[in-house]
Order: sequence, then structure tokens, then C-alpha cells
Amino acid sequence: MKTFKSLTYLLAITAFAGCLQHHNQQAANDQRSTKTDTLSIVPVTRYHADSTGAYALTVAFPVGSVKDPLANAIREWISEELGGTYGDSLTGDYTQLLADTAAVVDHYFAKTVKANSDEYAEMMLYSPAAKELAISFLDSAVVNKVAESADWVTFQEMRDVYTGGAHGGHTISGQTFRKHDGRRIGWDIITNTYEDDFQSLLKAGLMEYWDLKKEADLEDWLMGPANIYYIPLPQCQPLFNADGICFVYNQYEIAAYAAGLPNFTVPYDKLRPFLNATAHRLIDVEGAVR
Repeated sequence: MKTFKSLTYLLAITAFAGCLQHHNQQAANDQRSTKTDTLSIVPVTRYHADSTGAYALTVAFPVGSVKDPLANAIREWISEELGGTYGDSLTGDYTQLLADTAAVVDHYFAKTVKANSDEYAEMMLYSPAAKELAISFLDSAVVNKVAESADWVTFQEMRDVYTGGAHGGHTISGQTFRKHDGRRIGWDIITNTYEDDFQSLLKAGLMEYWDLKKEADLEDWLMGPANIYYIPLPQCQPLFNADGICFVYNQYEIAAYAAGLPNFTVPYDKLRPFLNATAHRLIDVEGAVR
């Protein structure tokens, strides 16, 4: 269990998913400070292990006063991402409540441990096979800052869950925020997603992820709401990074479990014809990060 705890804390500092990994690893290796990395973060970690399993939650909160719109927006998103129940009594100033980061983490971690413990007890009561297999649960979540420019910052949550069965679950979600006012950047910044040229960008990204040689081969990989004729946008919001916008599809969203979590970055210059004015003002004329 000590190994798991150490690993969870390490993930809190260096957790990168898919198309955000390369950029952030480079940033971690570069010890020079840059004018773009202006948002400081402080991780808060909780860990618990008992007879039911191991549970961990690490959240990197932004450093900022309750008058800082960016810090407030990120804290609110983090709370919603973890369940959206903290501060539901409607008493007290919401921004002040969210600024108590230890209380936020304690609230959601307690709910995680209790929910898993209750589910574990029910499983043991009604499933004799579970007792024989000595199943141990896992619920580990990490929220961290993963990319930043002078005008925006991107946060991401990674969660691993196992509650029995053939395999566990791994999910990725995230959010890019405009720095000056904390606005959340969503898929509304992209237009004309039905156009062939835009669809070609998605297909090219998926083909690269799955290492496919022909576009026709996508038909064997896509499932559910996706098909070779129209690929929907991911449920995960657009994640800005140094090289472009990261598209992340979670398990079973457009492909089978064995297909992984398809993710890829489309460069800003290729996306420019499909971006609205809000997005254009977050990148420069060449399509690179300001």
C-alpha cells in the first residue's frame, strides 16, 4: 500500500495524459522560468487503505485570493468535477467556501471512501464468489495543471477505478480557462464540425493514434455514435496545449474498451478555419501559442 500512496503523490505532480504528455515532459525538464507560467498551484492529497481497498485523491489547486476570477473559476470547476456537492447547504459565501481547499478535498474524499465501502459491503453480502476472490477496490483521482500560456491555462482530471470484474475503468476529463476572467473554453469555439475538411482532421488524428494506414480501416474501430461518415466531438472539453488542441475520447465513447482512450492534438494552424473569434484571440496569427 505504501507503494501505491507514493505513486499517487507522484502522479499529482507529473500526471500527463496522451497528447499533453510530450509538451509537459519538456516543460518539466526545462528549469528556466517563463512568463507564461504565472499560475502557481498547491497539491492537497488524501489517502486511505483498509480491508475494502485503496483510495486516493490529489488535487492541485490554483493559488489566488477570493477576488481572483481565474482562481475562483478553477476551484469551482474542480468542485463540480469531483461531484458538485460541496457548499450545497447554500449558507456561507461560495467563493470563500471553495477557497478552503483542504475542506473541499476532505468532503469529496469522505464521500468516495463511504460510497466504495458501502458498495463493497453489498457485494460481499450478495456475491459469495467475491469473497473467495478476495477482491480489493481501487479509486484514485488526480487533478493537475497540465498546460499554460500567457492567455489560458489547462487543468485535467485522471481517475482510475476498480470495483471487481474483468477490468477497471480509466477516465480523463479537463478544462481550459481564459486567464483574464476565468471563462471556461468549450466546444462552442469550433464551428462547422460537419464539414469534410474538419472531419478529415479527426480521422487523421484517430488513424495516427491507432496506427492505421487507410481511412477505410477506421470503420473497424469506430462504434456507437461514431462512424466513418461523421465523428462527433469528444465529451471531454477541448484541451489547449503548446502545440494545438487536444481531443480526448474516453473508454467506450467511440470505440471498444480494448481500443484505449483515443487522443490526439490538432495543430492550431490546421484548426484556424474552424475556430471562432474567441479562440482566435487566444492564439497568435501563426497559430502557435502566444
